[in-house]
Amino acid sequence: MNQRETDLIKIKKIITEKDSDGAYKKAFSFIHTYEEDEEILLLLCQIFESDWHKNHENMAQTFQYLSNPITAETLFKVAFSDFEYIRWNEYFPLQRKCTWALADIGTNEAKKYLEQIAQQANETIAKYATKRLVKWDFEFRRKFPTIGESRYEGFEIALENYSDRLKELAQKGQDIIGYVMKNVAIIETAPPYDGKVTEYIVLYLVNKKSTAATITESQDLKKPDYSSLKTNTLYLSFLSIMHDYSSREKENQESVLALWIKKEVFKEILQKVTPNWNPDYDYFGKELERQTIQLDLNEEDFEKLIKEKIDFVFDVSDFIKEQKQYIDQNQIEKLMLPKERIVDFETPELIDEQWM
Repeated sequence: MNQRETDLIKIKKIITEKDSDGAYKKAFSFIHTYEEDEEILLLLCQIFESDWHKNHENMAQTFQYLSNPITAETLFKVAFSDFEYIRWNEYFPLQRKCTWALADIGTNEAKKYLEQIAQQANETIAKYATKRLVKWDFEFRRKFPTIGESRYEGFEIALENYSDRLKELAQKGQDIIGYVMKNVAIIETAPPYDGKVTEYIVLYLVNKKSTAATITESQDLKKPDYSSLKTNTLYLSFLSIMHDYSSREKENQESVLALWIKKEVFKEILQKVTPNWNPDYDYFGKELERQTIQLDLNEEDFEKLIKEKIDFVFDVSDFIKEQKQYIDQNQIEKLMLPKERIVDFETPELIDEQWM
């Protein structure tokens, strides 16, 4: 009998005997040991929902760390629990931990559970869920794998599986598709501590490897210098730049750079230049019926409209090459892409600090 079989017997015994001490002493370690084991996690979820122990808050916190979607339903159920031993606490710390855990799971299912909690739970618990929903887009670093440089004021790109992208984006139509990152900055130092939402959009540009190195060094020194950038086709779609880069990688075009500019600035750019609508691509480089935009600017327009407006640059060449290997090896289940969506240009809102 191997260790897993032994532990499985122990967990079932804890449930059968309603062993409060066993749940307190062993549930935490079991969750960490079997993070991806569906059978064992479902049994641990059964313990989590039970009223014969007092280890719920520790388990909720551990489920948050785990962020496994299989725990979403049980977290939702416990958010409505009324365990007698903590009924006295008007702040509902267990339920609050459940909303945090659902937020960190970050799936559409988890979001729907939060929406139900916000609509159906008592006022205090509903407010916890509402906070997480308001902050949903800002807490992407907690929900998804990312690429980028967190030390640079959080300029990162959230990733998703290719299969998830297919569910979210239509295969036909004509839309501006790209990656938008939201940041919040506190603009009032006294109540109500309002926060200003700043949205950035990512553009992709092929340039020389030496240019990428120079820019990275200047940003490391906190003296960003983008003067060496040369104009080239600007893409919003990652699959489009991935296809273009793979098909024409050559000297002086060795690096793909992700350029962050404010979304409101990009909106102004689109009012000054005419974008080109071209077919987007699937992972294998096949043209789709869906079209998205690219910009082909001369040096003068690139200098004035793009280069002077850049907030950050990051080299994504190695990431592209890694994903290309998965495609070449037909390991599409490992393919990760930026979490791109249809871009809208509504004005960013002010967020009251009570929702932060």
